Amino acid sequence: MSDAPPGSTAGHPRLGPVFYVSLVLSVAFIVVGFAMPSRVADALEATRQLVVGTFGPVYPVTVLVLLVFVAALAVSPFGGMRLGTADTRPEFGWVSWIAMLLSAGVGLSFLFWGTAEPLIHLADPPGGIAAPGSPEAAAAGVRYSFLFWGLHAWAIYAVVGIAVGYSSFRHGRKLLVSAALRPLLGSKADGPIGKVVDILAVFAILFGVATSLGLGTRELNAGLGHALDVPESYGVKIAIIAGLMTVSTISAMTGLGRGIRVLSLVNIALCAVLAGFVLILGPTGDIFGTFGAGIRDYVGSFLPMSFATEGVAGDTWHQEWIFFFWAWWIGWAPFVGTFIARISRGRTIRSVIAGVVLVPTAVSVVWFSVFGGTALQRERTGAVDVSDVAGNTKAIATVDVLGSLPAATTAFVLLVPVLALLFITSADSASFMLGSTTSGGRMKPPRPLRLMWSFAAAFAAVLLLGRGVTTLQGSAVVAAAPFAVILIGLCVSLTLSLWRDHAAERAGRRIPTDPQDQ
Repeated sequence: MSDAPPGSTAGHPRLGPVFYVSLVLSVAFIVVGFAMPSRVADALEATRQLVVGTFGPVYPVTVLVLLVFVAALAVSPFGGMRLGTADTRPEFGWVSWIAMLLSAGVGLSFLFWGTAEPLIHLADPPGGIAAPGSPEAAAAGVRYSFLFWGLHAWAIYAVVGIAVGYSSFRHGRKLLVSAALRPLLGSKADGPIGKVVDILAVFAILFGVATSLGLGTRELNAGLGHALDVPESYGVKIAIIAGLMTVSTISAMTGLGRGIRVLSLVNIALCAVLAGFVLILGPTGDIFGTFGAGIRDYVGSFLPMSFATEGVAGDTWHQEWIFFFWAWWIGWAPFVGTFIARISRGRTIRSVIAGVVLVPTAVSVVWFSVFGGTALQRERTGAVDVSDVAGNTKAIATVDVLGSLPAATTAFVLLVPVLALLFITSADSASFMLGSTTSGGRMKPPRPLRLMWSFAAAFAAVLLLGRGVTTLQGSAVVAAAPFAVILIGLCVSLTLSLWRDHAAERAGRRIPTDPQDQ
């Protein structure tokens, strides 16, 4: 099987305006950020408040529209259409494919949030709908955890993955978000508008990954300090980023089949072992109870949560949680979505939706039931007392909860490589896709580009790390704002393309590739 579909950039990389503009703006941001850190932090925070205050309520509606679109696509006749020609078969097996998309899509945050988020909501109930510390607050924390990491979130990735994958592998276009908009924009997708879309995608990836690396590093340092008395300092955080990014870069340089695929498989296997350990040695009955009650409450409150109408009107909780979370996922969509497109060649749209939306949602529900259910039980029985600090130091909550279990040393032995691999697999997948996007949608981006973007992400993470959590979150929200509009455009563009192609197939006509990419 060839590495590139017809019309993709299989020869020399195209280092055009997207690369040069992205490079100049990235370097400028890093230089100005180090020269005037407080001004950058203030600017990001002001922009975040403007974006959330103005466009925040649009995020829940946008995400719900994307979920409905994906569900309709799965049950429609379009669901049987393939990301590729009729004889194209998947490049990766199901296990490797699921491992890679999960590793890229959740990152380091997944582990810490799984334990800490239900505890945070226990102490500060969503929208003031329950008394702090009450059983109702605990139940709300579980179902909102299912919301933030479930169907809605993964539907965002599915839209980008299917739209870009179908455009590239079925029509021979470049593996770019702009190319997937061609049915809607026509030739404008190749002009300045298309270039702006791809540059926005680059910065959404860069800021999204830098935010996760910065937050993950902060939590990792806090956890190491709590468990092993490692100093919690800026220098240690930089050392963590440098060490893990070195391994990440080596992995990304080896490509998908060896580096990223192998690390993803090991990562998922270790995560499964850790979850099994907590399930067996933890409060198993409470975990199953959390799972059952969480599913029931999630289904029963699906629409109010989706529309963000629960709780007190105007409560800041919605801005701090619902608007931020959806902005965070949207900000990651260009990276994870195009990465999913890259590894999904040959699969049907219906199978992509099953693998990208249903399977990760099931994994998230199980993960939050195991770790969140354990955390709530340990907090309720007095074995730990971390609900008040979980919001600031999620790693400490995770370490304390695991430390309260039998054979805690074994849990910590498993925890360290899981943390490292979740960090590494997200970072190397991101540098891979940054290289692809800035080299004209190349299926195998040149190694120097992957290396350069690995350093850029690391520098951005270091810069944002020094400004605090608010700046980290602000950068993600700001980068996501324009991409929310692009996501709706991708839905329209994909629908137009599928409608035309389905009609052509029924009429026995050949579906043409785009001559612009030949």
